[in-house]
Amino acid sequence: MIFYAWTVLSGTTTDAVVGLGITGDHEKAKEDAEGPLLDGRAFLAMIEAVRPVMAAHSLSPAYLRTGVAWLGRRDNAGGVTWRRFFAQGEDPDRIDP
Repeated sequence: MIFYAWTVLSGTTTDAVVGLGITGDHEKAKEDAEGPLLDGRAFLAMIEAVRPVMAAHSLSPAYLRTGVAWLGRRDNAGGVTWRRFFAQGEDPDRIDP
């Protein structure tokens, strides 16, 4: 099962994180992250595909990055442009557990 963790950043050190969340729907993650970008509260958004795991040392639930992510920024047309990227050394086809 894949989830999408999103974070929206303001670009200032006093209020760096504008919003964050996690959802099982990639489109919902994009919608949630785009709001602060479009209204000017944020300048950068990031969505990472993650999967649920259990931490070995504590058996606590956690999320493991899959290596695929998206960066979103406002564009000149009044929308948001998303760019997909892969963590170095990760297989871009490996997003399913």
